[in-house]
Amino acid sequence: MDSNKLIFKQVAEMVENQILDGLLLAGDQSPSTTEFANVYSINPATARKGLNILVDEGILYKKRGMG
Repeated sequence: MDSNKLIFKQVAEMVENQILDGLLLAGDQSPSTTEFANVYSINPATARKGLNILVDEGILYKKRGMG
């Protein structure tokens, strides 16, 4: 993580990069807020905020009950 950027923006950028690099394909499930929180030792709310940026931009979508 880059200490000069807000953490939630870094989360959004990580997922965007996974998509651009072909590691996360259309229909794949993105890492969950809990996974981000555990791997990077951040608050789940911070991870959620980063993922919600991508939802708001139409890059990701939420599917109820899928995590």
